[in-house]
Amino acid sequence: MRPTKKTNRARLGSQALGVATSALGAAVRNLENARRIANFLRGRMELETRPTDIYISSYPRSGTTLTQWILYLLTHDEQPDPDHLTKVSPWFERSLAIGELTADDLASFDSPRVFKSHLPREWLPDGARYIYVEREVEDVLVSYFHFYQAYLGFRGSLEDFYRRFVEGRVQYGSWFEHVAGWHEHADDPDVLILHYEELLADRKGSIAKILEFLGWDRDERSVDRAVIESSFDAMKRRESVFDHATALLLERGVSPQSFLRSGTSGGGAVALDASQSRELRERSSSGRRLAIRGLAAFLQ
Repeated sequence: MRPTKKTNRARLGSQALGVATSALGAAVRNLENARRIANFLRGRMELETRPTDIYISSYPRSGTTLTQWILYLLTHDEQPDPDHLTKVSPWFERSLAIGELTADDLASFDSPRVFKSHLPREWLPDGARYIYVEREVEDVLVSYFHFYQAYLGFRGSLEDFYRRFVEGRVQYGSWFEHVAGWHEHADDPDVLILHYEELLADRKGSIAKILEFLGWDRDERSVDRAVIESSFDAMKRRESVFDHATALLLERGVSPQSFLRSGTSGGGAVALDASQSRELRERSSSGRRLAIRGLAAFLQ
């Protein structure tokens, strides 16, 4: 049976509707991205930086939460746990971008203010102290893969995710660019590069390094408490304090998965094959500078 003109018109109308819907969806996303960028830039400009401010930055799944919690323990001796870590240590760019907090709100926080961030150094305010947490790339990739599965609905294989990660086609872009950008500031006196593996292997030594960098004086009891209460088991018992995605997931009717997955290092090299590990090790940053339009990837 040959298609009639009416059938052809219906098919064309359906195709046109699909294109229009797709274009409208893209326009809405672009408007939302523009709104978030404008909110962030306004808040960043209006925020008055204090010399005691501390920004803990990293590529996702690299130890930001652990470092935040250590600094909380060092600044809140024997106090009850917060309802959520972001209530006392805000996610700098996201809280401004989504309108959860304004510069005036952040001004009400007592010093020292400790902010979480995933931003490159260039997009953070000057005049503070910066701790960058770096983790072995294989472990970041595998941890990020599990996060994508649990929280972002990713249904592909580890191999699928591996290629996206290597090419920088994931939220927050290229790990290689991110790490290289921060290493350009490794010799700055206000920047400390902290390795996640060292935090796990020598917690007390790493805390001593943080205290020296910040110029803080803490007694042995306070340091020992920070070591004990920042262990994986101790943090796992408080998981609701750390899981930033729980509230959003519950709103969407999605059951939250474990945010603190293992608290170990070295598992990524086991999950990946030798050629993948070798490619990750040999791949280097192109040194491309990030444009403002790239901010949208950091403000989700």
